[in-house]
Amino acid sequence: MQIKRAILCAIAAGAVLAAGCGQAEIELKRSEARQRWDASRAEMATRLAEGCYQRNELGRARQHIDEVIRSGTTYAPAYVLAARLAAEKGELDKAGEYAAAAVRLDPDSPEAHYVLGTIEQTIGHVETALDEYTAAAELGRSDAKYAMAQAETLVALDQVQEALEVLRETVRRAPGKADVHTAMGDVLSLLAKPEEAVGSYRIALRLAPTQTGLKERLATALFKCGVYGEAEPILAELSQAESSEMRDSAWVLQMRATCLLALGRTADARAVCRPEVKARSDWASPLVILALCDILENQLPAARQNLELALAREPEHGQANALMGYVLMETGRPAEAAPHLRLALRDPACEGRPTIERLLARAEAKPGS
Repeated sequence: MQIKRAILCAIAAGAVLAAGCGQAEIELKRSEARQRWDASRAEMATRLAEGCYQRNELGRARQHIDEVIRSGTTYAPAYVLAARLAAEKGELDKAGEYAAAAVRLDPDSPEAHYVLGTIEQTIGHVETALDEYTAAAELGRSDAKYAMAQAETLVALDQVQEALEVLRETVRRAPGKADVHTAMGDVLSLLAKPEEAVGSYRIALRLAPTQTGLKERLATALFKCGVYGEAEPILAELSQAESSEMRDSAWVLQMRATCLLALGRTADARAVCRPEVKARSDWASPLVILALCDILENQLPAARQNLELALAREPEHGQANALMGYVLMETGRPAEAAPHLRLALRDPACEGRPTIERLLARAEAKPGS
């Protein structure tokens, strides 16, 4: 009888335990279901917010994201967008907190590291930004924007060679990205490698032929390489662009005229500059180029006249003073040449300094010495 009672008690206890375990399992499943539901709601709200953000509906985007943040759901993309929205309002401290939270929630998210990097860079923590961009570039190797940000920050920290290596690796992974080739051309230009820069700009222009900025870069690199015959037609096209900013750009005119002079096309250089003399009454450069044409054609009186007009407009123009010094030396007036040559040397942008220094030494030399 006692044995029978013990068996019945064991069965009853087992039933009670089984009921308890079943209840615990039910609660666990309910908790997991709630988490899945919360995550699904957070994902949906974040997608809605991202759509609003892309349409510049920032108020509605904030409403959706604030709902996710208040719910306490640990969904990293929501915190990434919250950081962006806070940064848009200038709330950089809050933006940094959101971005750091996104990185903690998902350390493998390249976008979280990238957004945190942009905020750190904005508040002047450039080295910290570089660390975040480097992490983003390693995690998101398929998206070139992370490596581009890393390279740009390396340049800002004067680590230009390191930036070049990053971009070379990025080009190997993403050879069809025009902006990557453009960035590599820019870095090569900084490193005084215009020939290599030309190659990068050519590829970029083939990939994005309508980008005016690429034509500017290519023309400048070709000019620095001395490939004037190829640079000049591009500069001519830029000078006729619909954009008034480009059409009226001083450097385009000056570089094109210099190309024409280097090609021996003085008549074309004059034709380019003459209209600008009347159109821009305060600008010396067209008159300086006309003076160069005169000097090349051995018309020194005409050159001096154009230089006088140029210096009336810009008395400290380096090239105008250098050429005036040369003309005065060639016409036997060294005492008058010396002050112009000294002014030319004061202009850090004036080219041909060794020649100017030699002319000044001759101008200041005592007779018979």
